[in-house]
Amino acid sequence: MEPLRIGVLGAGLIGRRHIATIVACPDAARLVGVADPAVGADAFAGIAAPFFRTHEELLDAVRPDAVVIATPNQVHAAQGLACCQRGIHFLVEKPVTATLDEAAALVRAVRTSGVRTLVGHHRRYLASVQTARRLIADGRIGPLVAASVLWATRKPDRYYDAAWRRQPGGGPILINAIHEIDLLRHLCGEITAVVGTTSRAMRGFEVEDTAAALLRFAGGCVGTLTLTDAGLSPWTIEQGTAENPAFAFTHQSSYRLVGAQGSLELPVLRLWTPRIAGEAAWDRPIVGDYLACPEHDPFIEQLRHFQRLVRLGEAPVVSVEDGARTLAATLAIAQSAAREQPVDPFALLDA
Repeated sequence: MEPLRIGVLGAGLIGRRHIATIVACPDAARLVGVADPAVGADAFAGIAAPFFRTHEELLDAVRPDAVVIATPNQVHAAQGLACCQRGIHFLVEKPVTATLDEAAALVRAVRTSGVRTLVGHHRRYLASVQTARRLIADGRIGPLVAASVLWATRKPDRYYDAAWRRQPGGGPILINAIHEIDLLRHLCGEITAVVGTTSRAMRGFEVEDTAAALLRFAGGCVGTLTLTDAGLSPWTIEQGTAENPAFAFTHQSSYRLVGAQGSLELPVLRLWTPRIAGEAAWDRPIVGDYLACPEHDPFIEQLRHFQRLVRLGEAPVVSVEDGARTLAATLAIAQSAAREQPVDPFALLDA
């Protein structure tokens, strides 16, 4: 299969991760250009691809097969639309867009143009997540009853040197919670109601530094999500998997998925079931087994899937429409906090 001639829009933290992944996988993709208004070729020793200041310059000069959109959230929609207008396939980092109106416009443009797209919720490619989804589907823990997720870390002060990260839309809800919301949708089903609360007491920026949400899922499961970027802990999925080298590895689980017949911890896969099959009760013994699951780099798996999507027409793991649903459920946290009442994510999508 022919490698993709691929460009990267945005050379910040996530853009550099994509660039490194592309360079490491020459059989899947070949880097043919990078666009960033502030970063030039001198920041990437050994990379021969041309650098451009704007996405238009890259798209028109190089005419790549596809691009990765790894720019700030506020320009995802405009750059996705530019790709649709030129017939260029794209992988857009999460969130798919900054607003639901933009998401709706992008969904329409993708359908009209026929370009093949993927949203960068890379954790769906983690081996532990794939195993957990299979165990749930196979009924190993019975019907899901409850889910609990904690994402808590302290981002360094220099992280906020970029002004957009101190403004609405640049906080942990859209940057971090959106990953957890996507995985919860992937594992537990569609989210039908959200009650949220937020705080900015620790950092004092315009944007939140801490948030919590109560979630209801279509199948009857309920869940909680607590997150902060202003507190130190070993409990984030990044720290549990080592999938992001910027996070200290702790090998701790931040997810608990509770079923009627057992439970799962993630990302350190531990399956809790009755010691004696069929005896699921609080007065009966329960055992926890660690499941062997060699992890792989989810960005590499995502890139190879993107290659097959473009070259072979493989169905996207996360479509633009799917990304819009995750965005709606994530934005519902802030909407609920502002309104001080529950929010139906589907109502936001239809508004």
